[in-house]
Amino acid sequence: RMGRGTGGSGPQRPNLLILASDGLRPDHLSGNGYPRATSPNIDRLMDEGTRFSDTVVQVPRTAPSWTTLLTSQWAGEHPVVHTLVGREARDTKLTTLATVLAAQGYRTAVVADYAGDHFSRFPYGFQQVSAPDFRFPDLVRQRMLIMHAALLPWTALAPGLFPERGEFPELTDPAPLRARVHRTLDGLPEDAPFALVVFASSTHFPYAAPWPQEGRFVERGYRGPWRFGATPQVEVNPEAPSPTPEDVAALGANYDAAVLTFDGLVGDLRADLERRGRWDDTLVVLLSDHGEHLEDAGLGLGHGDHLWGGAALRIPFVVRLPGQVAEGRTVTQRARSLDVAPTVLELMGVSAPESFRGRSLASLVRPGAEPGPLPDAPALIETDLWFSDRDGQPYQTVRIPYPWIYETVTVEKDTGEIALKPEWEGTVRRARHRGLYLGRWKLLELPTPGGVVVQLFDVVADPAEAHDVAGDFPNVVTAMRARLAEELPDGDRELERPVEH
Repeated sequence: RMGRGTGGSGPQRPNLLILASDGLRPDHLSGNGYPRATSPNIDRLMDEGTRFSDTVVQVPRTAPSWTTLLTSQWAGEHPVVHTLVGREARDTKLTTLATVLAAQGYRTAVVADYAGDHFSRFPYGFQQVSAPDFRFPDLVRQRMLIMHAALLPWTALAPGLFPERGEFPELTDPAPLRARVHRTLDGLPEDAPFALVVFASSTHFPYAAPWPQEGRFVERGYRGPWRFGATPQVEVNPEAPSPTPEDVAALGANYDAAVLTFDGLVGDLRADLERRGRWDDTLVVLLSDHGEHLEDAGLGLGHGDHLWGGAALRIPFVVRLPGQVAEGRTVTQRARSLDVAPTVLELMGVSAPESFRGRSLASLVRPGAEPGPLPDAPALIETDLWFSDRDGQPYQTVRIPYPWIYETVTVEKDTGEIALKPEWEGTVRRARHRGLYLGRWKLLELPTPGGVVVQLFDVVADPAEAHDVAGDFPNVVTAMRARLAEELPDGDRELERPVEH
């Protein structure tokens, strides 16, 4: 029953299962050396397959990052250049991993919980989509429901009447997601291979794991503000005390419980596919859309606001397919989210379309002797739009100012979609921070009203990316800035930039 193509005879084709969780940091996986036992099922997956130890995303926010993952194009080549793009970008036809596989006879589907609204809003080409919406009326209904705490348990009895229930950021339990994945697998045809994306939100803020994981790693007796997780704030009290080391530890502990929660989902879905006899004939890919800042390096909370450090820019990338992928291998060469789709297609025996900009890394994961590294490839990085001008985060001191989200966005009357006002598009794009990883170097360009602040980091000598060495290596800065300008999508090159400061 497994992997039969629509043509009947011929070699079996593998299924594809992409397992992802929003904001999943690879350095918080126990299999990568993290001291807490956060990920036994993911660790097993890494032992049975190949992991990439350094995979970088371009825009560390969900919608732009997933669009790059699926289209293998930089933001700016594809139209999802930030989180709140307008109607034209949302309606643009995209060539994606899903459309390519559907053309090859695959049955494609995506199942996501609350952070996966982009799957229902953008035309990625999945034949079956089970994901929430993100429209203003839906948000109003969510808040109305959550005000009636006594009513909430009853909404589980009739989820069809209360679809907003599955869109709560507070609902971090993956059980409803697991049930929908099970129903999706039940409905897949037996005469065609499947390509299924499962996107969980357990590790997204507020980092609030459900029972029985909730609080299991928090120090006994802690009663501070992050006892039950935290959400980045749009506006903060400037007189509020700074987080204490105990607060930061509690936040990390709650996040680790969320990682363990997602790991349980990975184990459950593995057991489901093993029971169906489909596990070992499926290319399993584990990844994320971005990482997360957890105040552990003094760089704030959340993701997408700045490019300092690597916590929000790096994701796990693991592949497993018996006979086609080496077991227990770690690839240390830097990968890019741009490379995920071409790599997946080659491992499945499918040619990538010409529109894909990334390169396949399949040669690095094939069984046998480990190959030598590929030539270094540039990894573009950039911030998303800023939701606030008063959140107290460090990046606020190095940016071109524009108003907060309540002044720069609008609600489309006919769709209820929340989108950036067209008059702010140019400012938002010119103001973003951007940069480049290449070899041992990381370059940043940070526009300010007085000009562009340029920073350089040696990620080999300084893995934490804590020390700006731009003044020590002026020739490297010049070469990296030229390479950044060369790699930028055409539309970005046309945007006016301030002069160097």
